[in-house]
Amino acid sequence: MDLFSGLGLFLNGLFASTLIALNLFLGSASSLVSSYFPTTPPQTTVVRETPTKPTTVATSSTKTTAAATSTPKKPDVKVVAKKITPAASSTSTTQTTKVALAPIIDPELVNTTARASIVNILCIAAVGGSVRSISGSGVIVDARGVVLTNAHIAQYFLLKDYPTKNSVDCTIRTGSPAQPMYRASLLYLPPAWINENASQITAEHGLGTGENDYAFLLITSTTNPAGTLPSSFTNIAMSGAMPDTGDGALVAGYPAGFLDGITIEKNLYATSAFTTIGQLYTFNTSSNVDVVSLGGTVVSQGGSSGGAVVRTYDGKLIGLIATATTGDTTASRDLRAITISYINRSLAAAGKNGLAEFLSLDLKAEAAAFLSKTFVEERQKLVDALTPAR
Repeated sequence: MDLFSGLGLFLNGLFASTLIALNLFLGSASSLVSSYFPTTPPQTTVVRETPTKPTTVATSSTKTTAAATSTPKKPDVKVVAKKITPAASSTSTTQTTKVALAPIIDPELVNTTARASIVNILCIAAVGGSVRSISGSGVIVDARGVVLTNAHIAQYFLLKDYPTKNSVDCTIRTGSPAQPMYRASLLYLPPAWINENASQITAEHGLGTGENDYAFLLITSTTNPAGTLPSSFTNIAMSGAMPDTGDGALVAGYPAGFLDGITIEKNLYATSAFTTIGQLYTFNTSSNVDVVSLGGTVVSQGGSSGGAVVRTYDGKLIGLIATATTGDTTASRDLRAITISYINRSLAAAGKNGLAEFLSLDLKAEAAAFLSKTFVEERQKLVDALTPAR
């Protein structure tokens, strides 16, 4: 996203208008450059497995409609826009040139590690119901099987037994083509996101800004009853370092914006691309970079929501794909991601004491605690939104 000068530039314009682009979330890191960026961010499209609210930045998840065979149809893509404040640039406003740091890790290794750490999250809903099937992405960030993804994707885990038992079947898929490998349970989904976006569950094209649009899943079992979980999951290290305009990044996910339901289920491949961080955005204060712009790549399509944004300098995860602008081609779209530093601040504000503290907990106990209270409350909000008024 556009850079915002550290000398006090503030966004006075509204975020661009809402558009239609519902199937992709791409992560991207951005670095600040020494020039002024537009105070009004370009319109963004939602890139996600499921539709996001029409009033916020587009998320990267895509929503699909179940076919008669309970196979998701080709997801629609929707553009979302919301007003957010530009972040302050970390560089001088005078004419200077930022010198890119030489990578300390082989780019090929960055790509290989990122692709090995991403997963496809496929949720198939029962035919004829009010819940639609969706396909999105996620990133394994802990060796114990913790998956970081978007809230607009993870919300479907809340609906597993709606309206009847096992009505929504979510699996964690890996590989290329993606194969069903694991089952997972919700570890944490921000109540603030549900409170703000529950009503979007029925929207044909949801909208969102990316604010609080993250969630954690814990892999609990294999899809094969006779299978066993690995002693350690391949994962990618996270970094809370502040992204800057011009920083090199790699985006990776399972884009599915141009695929039909059968292809998504049978022949979906992981995709990655190198890019550069562009504009920077903040939800609240100009000293924080909460959202970054990643430009248009092959990953800029529905289904990439929840995908990885990796810093090419050291191979660490710095963002989570969440929204994108609309365009006729992937090259004409602007992919956007929420930063790991933002997720860390959001967790801390919610009383979770940040990422390091959260991931140091007894994860099984934490998942059980979430299931016993917060899960029930959040599920009810979605059920209320899905229940026709009488």
